[in-house]
Amino acid sequence: MPRSSLHDTALSPRGTSVCPVPRGPPGWLTEPRAAGPYNQGPVNLRIALALALVLLTAGSARAQPAAPPPSGAFGDLARRADEARAAGRLDEAGALYRQALAARPRWAEGLWALGTIAYEQDRFAECRDVFSRLAAVQPKMAAAWALRGLCEFRLGAYARARTHLGKAVELGLPPREGLSQAVLFHQAVLLTQEGAFDLAIAPLSQILQLQPSSPELDVACGLVLLRRPLLPASIPRADLDLVRQAGEAYCAHLARHPEQAVPRFDALVRQHPRERYLHYGRGLALAQQGSADAIAEFRKEIELFPDDVLARVELAFGLLTRGRDAEAVAPAEEAARLAPGLFVTHLVLGRALAATGRLERGIRELETAAAMAPRIPEIQLALARAYAQAGRKADADRASKTFQSIEAARRGSSSASRPPPAAP
Repeated sequence: MPRSSLHDTALSPRGTSVCPVPRGPPGWLTEPRAAGPYNQGPVNLRIALALALVLLTAGSARAQPAAPPPSGAFGDLARRADEARAAGRLDEAGALYRQALAARPRWAEGLWALGTIAYEQDRFAECRDVFSRLAAVQPKMAAAWALRGLCEFRLGAYARARTHLGKAVELGLPPREGLSQAVLFHQAVLLTQEGAFDLAIAPLSQILQLQPSSPELDVACGLVLLRRPLLPASIPRADLDLVRQAGEAYCAHLARHPEQAVPRFDALVRQHPRERYLHYGRGLALAQQGSADAIAEFRKEIELFPDDVLARVELAFGLLTRGRDAEAVAPAEEAARLAPGLFVTHLVLGRALAATGRLERGIRELETAAAMAPRIPEIQLALARAYAQAGRKADADRASKTFQSIEAARRGSSSASRPPPAAP
């Protein structure tokens, strides 16, 4: 069954391997590090880095024939560096690792240790450079790309950070590891800053499926809901309470706890009845509860903000879900007119047109959506059903197979044996 809304579609990963994560994210995930409500110290990251060093060492051991422990001058430096690091003498350990790496520049464990020390001591330029070297030595090591991206984030090199965090995700980080948590959160923050709000939903949602919210997550969620292209540290002080409260409600929605989200949105719309996206958010939470009152909330958002696209899309999806297909056409038409470059407007319009018997035009809209976003499974499923309605069996089979392929890649190889859904 296709997802019923733009929002459910946005929660689905798009051909990427994004790792689930444990509790967090702690305060070190946002800038600046000075004392404040988002700065609790990088305790979890230190644990994650230590675990990753164990994994790196184990991986190196598996990848190479067994070798004797380092000996000679290099071995003595490596041993002393490890001992100093274990004892918390990080300045001494860093100096010894640098000496050892001068003798053996491609020593992966030493590069990792030196890079993590640099991160913990806020020496982000050195951290970036060391992890760049490690990524060159072990280009398949996701953690090296992840830490390179995190250091670049702290240096304000946001475009490079997003590229390298994306590389880490593509390579695959171990699930339920603190480093995965950091990458997901930073990805969401950077996507939000770029204005790619719908893409930021997936990593935030994945975090919230596995852990309670936190002040940092509340702020990140609030920026996404309110469509504010900002880093958390850039929020004007006068707006911070609104962003945080909106985020508390929206995080509960992303965590699929509408029983918490709805009363929070109720309080928000009473306090800020004309604030953009709050009625939209309340409608999302009500829809998640299965309440027909969601329709009225989307209509209220449109009444207040006649150029709103998102509420029109959700209104149309909600009407389709309730079998009110003819009513869904008008908001879907208007959404496509207002935002022709957004694939979901063509998806919802195509579905509404096909549901009301206007198959030829409906298929054209769905094909437009598929051309804009070829890896969205909901589009392929809708196309398969529309083609079947039109008697185009070969096209229906092709779309069904494409849907199955996307779903198998998204859910893992276990999905590959599942037969394609039948097109009614």
